[in-house]
Amino acid sequence: MPRERAVSEVKEPHSISLKVLRLSRPSLAEQHPLPVDTASGALELEALSKQSQAYPSHSLSNPFILSPLLTLPPAFGNAYIGENFSCCLSANNEKPNTTTNVRISAEMQTPSQTLNLELGGDERQSVDLEVGRTTQKIVRYDLKEEGNHVLAVTVTYTEAPKKLDDDETMPGRTRTFRKLYQFVAQQCLTIRTKTGPLPGGRAILEAQLENMGDGPISLEMVNLGTKRGWKSISLNWPGSTGVGFSGQDPRDTPLLRSRDVMQVAFLVQPDGTVEKKDDDPGTEKVVLGQLSIEWRSACGDRGVLSTGRLGLQV
Repeated sequence: MPRERAVSEVKEPHSISLKVLRLSRPSLAEQHPLPVDTASGALELEALSKQSQAYPSHSLSNPFILSPLLTLPPAFGNAYIGENFSCCLSANNEKPNTTTNVRISAEMQTPSQTLNLELGGDERQSVDLEVGRTTQKIVRYDLKEEGNHVLAVTVTYTEAPKKLDDDETMPGRTRTFRKLYQFVAQQCLTIRTKTGPLPGGRAILEAQLENMGDGPISLEMVNLGTKRGWKSISLNWPGSTGVGFSGQDPRDTPLLRSRDVMQVAFLVQPDGTVEKKDDDPGTEKVVLGQLSIEWRSACGDRGVLSTGRLGLQV
């Protein structure tokens, strides 16, 4: 769960309230129907079994744990490196007067830097909110670092003018408040690589993929982008590189449950376009390429991860 901290320069209630909701894909809701005693045929048991199922649902003769209903995650959930973090920022007018010049801005504080985020949704920079009205912005950020992240949201607005006892009007003041939402980005997929030389100037590159997330993921693409002068041959399932193969059956896509490990391999050999030479003579290392992986979570969220430059000791 993210931890929220509020910072304000004034200790009186604000006219605008801020709600932050993480955007996630829905999943199929689970149901646990009661069994029906077909031998006795009691109508009471059949009625109770119907009431224990979601509506609409499957027939009583063939109950299934997954129902046709869609449900959103009940909590914030986990944030994983390689996935897109999306939130809806909603500013609501809580006062019986119109609030003007309402503006929302956001920034992401990562372990190494602080970035100003571009906001989607309402294209207007500032809006006037009548009683009970709201304005919403969408923030998206690709998680690339492991560790603590802080989403900082700042709301600025101008209060409605106030009437004084002597029939004078006091102009509305500009107020600002800031809220911080802290969460931790974790590794969803860990990659361990190993390279070894083969006769004829070739090499074999192996990678061990382990699902560190809480739910299953479906591997869509594992590709080795080689450096100039090298070419790679995938030794994995058909269509694993995502290039030049359109007959991929979704049922053949590898599925990794939580803590499952999968081994992939590539045969790397010179393509004859350039002369073979050491890329880093100081360490006697030949750079072969970079490994790229794409996957989908159980809810269909896309994840992308790339390694650094992989090489071979010579």
